[in-house]
Amino acid sequence: MTALQPEITALVARQREQRLAEGIAAEARHQLDPADESFARLACDHPEACSCDRDYPGWIPGGTA
Repeated sequence: MTALQPEITALVARQREQRLAEGIAAEARHQLDPADESFARLACDHPEACSCDRDYPGWIPGGTA
């Protein structure tokens, strides 16, 4: 088993790198989506059903309380 450990470690590292690359590619596709701006605007266009940035002044996503 110890003889295989370096190969297993390398395989796990390659799988992590692949997942990271796939995630970056998915985010890039999302950022280039022509419908993204319209989708993001839905919250402000329909305040009865959603919220938007102006509902939470000073709030920083991912910030701490």
